[in-house]
This record gives sequence, structure tokens and C-alpha cells, in this order.
Amino acid sequence: MNFSKLINIISNQKIKYLITGTYNTLVGYLVFVLIFYYFSSTVSHYLLLGACHLIGTIHNFFSYRTFVFKIKSSSLLNYLKFNLVYLFTFSLNIIMFTLLTKVMNWNLYLAQALIILIIAFAGYFLNKYYSFSNNSIFNKKNNGHEY
Repeated sequence: MNFSKLINIISNQKIKYLITGTYNTLVGYLVFVLIFYYFSSTVSHYLLLGACHLIGTIHNFFSYRTFVFKIKSSSLLNYLKFNLVYLFTFSLNIIMFTLLTKVMNWNLYLAQALIILIIAFAGYFLNKYYSFSNNSIFNKKNNGHEY
């Protein structure tokens, strides 16, 4: 494979999303390990998870905005929409995990592997067309009313 082909592959937005998502996952896990290593014996685990989530979503928002979707300016509204996408995909994860592991008796590791693929796909499109878009299909105006 020549260098220009490699550059073209890496320049693809979907590939950037996968690379950035992998990077974000590693950073999020590192934050989790460090926070729990230093504070888990004295601070509520739920509070620590909340801190990890906050740090992770802020980091992920800026990395996706900068490296994948190339948004020059963003607003609090973009960040709130990004968090709604995360809340939706987390809820989807819980529902699908319960369905696959409790109802259909799938292996939990196999179930989560499939769910990750579905959520990555859904997250890409929701972030592209909702979180990081001012012209998203979710923001169309009709007679002065937003939908």
C-alpha cells in the first residue's frame, strides 16, 4: 500500500471516527483507573463514576469536534446535544444488553461486542447529523417552528 492510499483511508470521516473513538475509550479508561486508584477508598464510587463520565464526555466532545467533524466553533447547545446522544446510546446499551443476556441468554461478552458495533454506528450518525450539525434533520424549521 502506498502512502497516498493510506492518507486517503485515514482522511475518511468514518475511519477518523473509529480511530478517535478508540483513542477516547483508552483515555476514558485511563481516567477511570487513575481516579479509582487514588480516590476509591475514600469517595463514593458513584461520585467517582460521575466525575469520570464528566471528564470523558468533555474530552470526547472536543476530540470528535476537532478531529472528526472539523467544527470550528461550537456552542453549549452542541455540547448538550452531544450529551443527549450519549444518554440515548447508553440507554440503548442497557436495553439491548438486558434483552440479549437476560431474555435471549446470550454470552455477555458476545452481546456487548455486538452492542458496541451498533452503538458506534448509531453514535456516528447521531453526532454527525445532530450534535455537530446546525443544519441537521432534527433542526429543520417549518413556518417558524423547530422540530
